[in-house]
Amino acid sequence: MGTTREKPASGMAKWLGGVLAPPRCGDEENDRLAKVLSTILWFGFIAIGLTAIAALAAREPGKPAVIAAGAAVFLLLQIPLRRGRVRLAIFLTFLFALFLISIVLYIGGGIHDLGALLYPVIIAGGGLLLRPKEFLAIVVLSWLSAVAIILLEINGWIHWSRPLDTSIFALLTITAFFLLAAVPVRLLASDLMHHIALARRNERELRASNEMLQREVDERLQTEAALRESETRFRLLAESTIEGLCLSENGVIIDANSILARMLGCEARELIGRPLSEFMEAESAAIILAQSDSTASFEHRVKGRDGRIIPVESRSKTIPYRGREVRVLTCLDISERQRSEEEHRILEAEIRQNQKLESLGTLAGGIAHDFNNIISIISGHAALLADKLQGQPTAQSALHTIHEAAERGSAMVRQILTFASKSEADFRALRLQEMVSELVKMLRVTFPRTMDIRFSCPSELPPVWMDPSQLHQALLNLCINARDAMAGTGRLEIGADLIDGSAIASRFPAAAGKRLVRIFVSDTGVGMDEKTRDRIFEPFFSTKGRGRGTGLGLAVVYGVVQAHKGFIEVDSQLGKGSSFSLFFPASERQDLLAPQGGQEAPPVTGGSETILVIEDEEDLRELFCSVLHDYGYHILVARDGLEALERYRRHRGDIQLVITDMDLPKINGAAVSRSILSDNPGTRIILISGFVEAALKESILASGVREFVAKPYTMPEMLQVIRKVLDQE
Repeated sequence: MGTTREKPASGMAKWLGGVLAPPRCGDEENDRLAKVLSTILWFGFIAIGLTAIAALAAREPGKPAVIAAGAAVFLLLQIPLRRGRVRLAIFLTFLFALFLISIVLYIGGGIHDLGALLYPVIIAGGGLLLRPKEFLAIVVLSWLSAVAIILLEINGWIHWSRPLDTSIFALLTITAFFLLAAVPVRLLASDLMHHIALARRNERELRASNEMLQREVDERLQTEAALRESETRFRLLAESTIEGLCLSENGVIIDANSILARMLGCEARELIGRPLSEFMEAESAAIILAQSDSTASFEHRVKGRDGRIIPVESRSKTIPYRGREVRVLTCLDISERQRSEEEHRILEAEIRQNQKLESLGTLAGGIAHDFNNIISIISGHAALLADKLQGQPTAQSALHTIHEAAERGSAMVRQILTFASKSEADFRALRLQEMVSELVKMLRVTFPRTMDIRFSCPSELPPVWMDPSQLHQALLNLCINARDAMAGTGRLEIGADLIDGSAIASRFPAAAGKRLVRIFVSDTGVGMDEKTRDRIFEPFFSTKGRGRGTGLGLAVVYGVVQAHKGFIEVDSQLGKGSSFSLFFPASERQDLLAPQGGQEAPPVTGGSETILVIEDEEDLRELFCSVLHDYGYHILVARDGLEALERYRRHRGDIQLVITDMDLPKINGAAVSRSILSDNPGTRIILISGFVEAALKESILASGVREFVAKPYTMPEMLQVIRKVLDQE
């Protein structure tokens, strides 16, 4: 029930509020006037209603009805006001009020009636609400109304209940009153309107100024927010980069990121306020300050708090920062890059050296083949002559010299093949202490006594997996070079030790994670300059002068080290001697090299079997056939591979042994052997060559070839191999 009662009351209050509320015109001036006029109309309606009641109570004839009609008109004047015709409604209100006054005075007591008091009200209100022309019209109409009432009263048309003497003087008086009332009211109204307009203008200007100030405040706040966001973004970017970064003004650091601080070994706040020149060379700082806005980089070094020197790549540029121009500098640590570049340079040098050695090795193999043939011819004929000239000492001496020259030539061929990694290696686990000790004993006997030869080697070195003869040759070459560099006087040190591969991994990356045995040979000789050091491992490069060296000594050393997957390092300066360090992987194998005692060669015997000899070198072929013939063998000869196969097909039933050179015209010895063995797997074959790759040699022996003989060889050695193969089951 309570709810049903509250709803009508609330609806009635809302309806009354809507009726009594002044209309909205959308204009400040019109809204003000509408509010004033609405108030006047409502209060005028009430006042006129009360006047009508008073007139009715006073029993004045005709007056209550006229006043009541006037009250109704006041209500009707709300219509143009509600429709937004504010000025029209104001003018009609004053006009109707004047008309109503005139009627009331006419039917009442004339100018002496109380209603005449409304004339000044109309004049005062019109002065405040009407425009100048409208106000003038109302004033004139009010004066005419008053004049008309006075004239009617003078002429007797209007009768007052009490006797009053109205004369023309009243007309003049009322005119004066109107003048005295209208002019000041209008002046006061104009002044009031002026001040109101001025106040409104000032209000608008103040509002506009406030709005402008608010916009400026908003813009400043937005700018500050954007600046904070920009600085936050800059700080985030500066901290997320991999480069050290700082801002400097006049060479002094004003901000820095944590990457640069870590690079220099301090906190970022410790860098602020310190000059750039404190962390880098003065020349580099000058370049940074003088550099234009180019994005080109330059490399220099910075110094950390602990004195550590760090190579960096920098870029700098001028940027606006907090209203001033500053220089931003980036520093990228390139230590790792430089290390990688150095390793890459070393690797490229090794690749170039290996390619050079590979090319020379191919050449060396061909040279060795022909040279071995020549040496075999020389040594073979010397051996024949030695048998035939047993009683001639002079001839025997000459033949001995020839034999020694042939041996020297054979040793040179072995060095060439060792340098080219084309000699057949006999790898085994080797204890360096014993081998190097024996080498030092030999050097102390053969080298001048004016040289101080020192040896140092721990007793517990692990073995290395290598060819003893190749290592012996390499160390001997180093010692001979040291002797020549010291001209017979000085100190020669030979030693060995165990190191961890990480110690040399920066120079030889492949050494990382390995245990290495180092053998070093040092001298106090003349040393080498950088230009010479860059060429010492080149074949046939020598600084000893003509006739004093072949230029193969260090090339052989390099080849031995490469063949054993080791590393070689040289340290030398002019006037301060040289030091060569050879690094070899330590071996875990314990089947060490056992000392071999000398064995006497068995006596050479001959036979009567038929042997097919295949050799393209005529002198060597004739020598070989002559020796075999002297030992009772029957000989068949072929000069190339095709002729050999033809001879074998003709005499296969008579041939007990085939001896073939590897390098033959038309068809090589390996192909000849395979062809013969495919036809008759039981054929005994001996293959001769100056050099054959280890894999190919194993393949040839696996195919059925009985023996492989390396050039150069001696005839007694060959006769023993022939007898051994022929006597096999």
